Amino acid sequence: METVAKRRLPVNLNQDQLWIFERDLQRSIPPSRLLKFKNIRVSSEGLLFKGTRILPESFAFANHLDEWKLRSIVKFFSKNYLLRRRRTIDAEVLWITDYWSNEYFHWLADALTRLYTVRDQLDSLLLVLPNGYEQLGYVKSSLKAFGVRRVEFIGANEVLECRSLLMPSHTAPSGHYNEELIRGVRDVLVSAYGDADRGARIYISRRSATKRRIVNEDEISPLLARFGFETLQTEELSFEQQVRICSSARYIVSNHGAGLTNMLFMREHGNVLELRHQDDRTDNCYFTLASALNLNYFYQTCRPAIDGPTVHNADLIVDPQLFEKNLQLLVSA
Repeated sequence: METVAKRRLPVNLNQDQLWIFERDLQRSIPPSRLLKFKNIRVSSEGLLFKGTRILPESFAFANHLDEWKLRSIVKFFSKNYLLRRRRTIDAEVLWITDYWSNEYFHWLADALTRLYTVRDQLDSLLLVLPNGYEQLGYVKSSLKAFGVRRVEFIGANEVLECRSLLMPSHTAPSGHYNEELIRGVRDVLVSAYGDADRGARIYISRRSATKRRIVNEDEISPLLARFGFETLQTEELSFEQQVRICSSARYIVSNHGAGLTNMLFMREHGNVLELRHQDDRTDNCYFTLASALNLNYFYQTCRPAIDGPTVHNADLIVDPQLFEKNLQLLVSA
């Protein structure tokens, strides 16, 4: 059944910046369906195809198939029909991924919500994942939390032929959420790895990232310390540690990026401050996630460090005076 997600405005909204959020204040969320395919082939990268047709369900958005075709279609079919060995699977296959699902945010928010819809059928289905997923710690740990016992990973140089493949459709457009399902994913992961304590103040740094860093982080670090925030770099932590630490947090501060996805593990009524590009009105996925999880959302817009990089990739400069004001608002919530 279709639902309507209505988002709460940021706690510290500057009315002159309503334009950043207004397009996402309300969104219709279509129902998820259980799709069934017969005699489907799957490439090691996770693309589904039959004959000379690639299924649009291989992508987060159907129009991405047309963009992908422009550069890759001939190479794809040459590789998968001529160069790779075929392996047939007769068991009923479960498929929950798309072309983006190996990224931390998309695995947790998009793929695991699809898994959640069939959680009662997992004993009878064989979950198949693309090549490379076996090396992702957060994939293995989250599947363990769901009690998935039957899982296979596609080899780097093989094509699977699946006699029968079940696929829960996307539970919402990426960056949006079926609130019941995303909260269900949170409950599963926090029940498995969470911490009962609550009250921690966490700053998640992107210092080691290649993009979207805070270039004046040394300047704002004393402010964070004064307000009692512990600085973490999540790439140094296991998935279980990230769930445990962030489930204990009452306050999380970070700039837009994978680390902020860990707000998923916070309890209701927690508080999140996102540092974001001053021109960004597209990447509202953490604003909408906070609303879906019943978290209080704060934000601060930041100017880019240099001209040139896209809004999505640019490093940022945080205004320390405004940051201090927003930290005070955050911890007073």
